[in-house]
Amino acid sequence: MQKDCENQKTDLTNKLEETNITNVMVDEKQQTIEKIKQAALEEFYENGYAKASLRMICRRAGVTTGAMYFHFENKEALLRAILEPLMKQYELLQKTLMQQELQEPENGAQLDVQMMRFVLEHRREAILVMEKVQGSCYEQYRSVIESMMEQAIETFYKSRMLEPPDPALISILAKIRLDGCLEILKGNYDMEYSLYLTEKIGIYAAGGTEKLIQDLNELHG
Repeated sequence: MQKDCENQKTDLTNKLEETNITNVMVDEKQQTIEKIKQAALEEFYENGYAKASLRMICRRAGVTTGAMYFHFENKEALLRAILEPLMKQYELLQKTLMQQELQEPENGAQLDVQMMRFVLEHRREAILVMEKVQGSCYEQYRSVIESMMEQAIETFYKSRMLEPPDPALISILAKIRLDGCLEILKGNYDMEYSLYLTEKIGIYAAGGTEKLIQDLNELHG
């Protein structure tokens, strides 16, 4: 009986040791992946995707090229690993905030602040996907974001206008809004001041939007 208990304790100890070893291996693997991704982000941001060097990424991360290829098939797979989760979050947030703005237009400036806070928390990734991904699967993503902004603005205007808004006007308004976001994003501002600017621009835009909708409705009335 005592011998059986000792065997059970030994088996349990072995299983715990195996579990600990497995957890350590998983942690080390994840740490390696994150080091490579961080190094790649720095390289992509500084040199652009097209000119980024996998060799330099490995050097920055302190890993061999073999270790890099073990986790990522190629340079574009590495870029996707960095950007894809953020793009999904951004698109979901954009849809959520658009619905909120339709229901609570008076809170538009604060909703802009929510979106900008998310973007600023990922400043380098945002600038990367907007300006530095030529030659990758994301090189047209700026157009995607413009289209999303156009859709949001068009939906808002349609909800308050007697006639559908002019597509060219909506397109220009979306580009103006995106350019304003980029100015803040690329400016040498801290988070607090960036959000202050976003809020004030949002207040200004809200007033202009209401006046423009009123003018257009009078034109078509």
